[in-house]
Amino acid sequence: MATGLKAVILREIDRISSEKIYLWILLILPAFTFVLFPTMFSEGKAENYSVAVYDADNTPLSRKVISWIEATPEVNFTNKVYSLQEGKRLIEKGDVYAVLKIPKGLEKGVFLGTPKKIILFHSNLNLSAGSGVSVATMKAVGTLSAGINMQKRIAADGEMYNQAHNNVQPIKLDIHTLYNPYINYSYFLVTAILPVMLLMFILSMTIYIIGTEIKYSTSEEWYKISGDSVIVALTGKLLPYTVIFITEAFIMNTIIFKAIGSPLNGNPVVLFFATTIFILAYQAMGVLLIVILPNMRLALSMGAAYASLALSFAGLTFPIFAMNGFMQGFAQIFPYTHYLEILLNESMKGLDVYYSINQFLIMFFFIMLPFLFFPRIKAIMLKEQYWGKS
Repeated sequence: MATGLKAVILREIDRISSEKIYLWILLILPAFTFVLFPTMFSEGKAENYSVAVYDADNTPLSRKVISWIEATPEVNFTNKVYSLQEGKRLIEKGDVYAVLKIPKGLEKGVFLGTPKKIILFHSNLNLSAGSGVSVATMKAVGTLSAGINMQKRIAADGEMYNQAHNNVQPIKLDIHTLYNPYINYSYFLVTAILPVMLLMFILSMTIYIIGTEIKYSTSEEWYKISGDSVIVALTGKLLPYTVIFITEAFIMNTIIFKAIGSPLNGNPVVLFFATTIFILAYQAMGVLLIVILPNMRLALSMGAAYASLALSFAGLTFPIFAMNGFMQGFAQIFPYTHYLEILLNESMKGLDVYYSINQFLIMFFFIMLPFLFFPRIKAIMLKEQYWGKS
């Protein structure tokens, strides 16, 4: 019987072609997710949120306010109501995200110098919709209000245009949005979600291919074919999957940076290297889980939990520095946390690789972890007490 690295690789390739589950996890499901999420967020940014309007003033000024607000991309007035109770019911039913109330006497109050308040009631159950409508309304009303104020200063007080402009806005705020200036959800979410989906396939596949050796009592054969070497056994078994996942990662990054058009301001070579290390790190964590828990069902369950927490603790939607001390430390046990920082440094920020060195070192640490368990890996391969567990 041939032994060595080549023999283990050929044995694993034969196993890949023997069951449909490999086809699903390695090809069909990754291809599905690579199409699903870019398509889901293809619009880039959510717009045209449904809003109800209650115009109690019904004057040229109130209609102008409505048209200005509706001119923003975020707001679409789909319902006209005649009481706040009616508007509240529409929010509760989910028909609209907000209700805009224009009070009676708005125009008269502007002319008399006693302006009324325009009121916006919005639901924050959907944070994106609530904040989007709120910010758009404030900007539109603020701009219109400043314009009315300037006209009054010029007409009534005799101020020059520049003087009136400076008096209306004595302090100017110069805003520069860095790294994602278009506030594009496709750049923001797809760039983060696709690697998470990939790591799920990597982790589950790694646990499965070693778990089946234990479950079906073929681990001793695997070890013998390797030439009685744990390193050769693991390398030969994982290498075909590493090649497949690196290829898929290349396709994933092509979709992110070419098809979607997400910014790539850094070095593509560094990003490719980081993605390769990311794949190896999650393969290492898969080995670690099945070695610590040599029961395929239990290891797959723990792997699913470990993988699903990666996005939550990556600091993308809720920053790590805002978490308490324990959670900040807990966030570090996920290779994805460190990969995402490298990904953002290279893609959005365009920083030098120097700023990502710590993240690379931590991911290398994850890769080295299984080496600490070589005696246990060998024991699992050769001792019958570990075999046959599902």
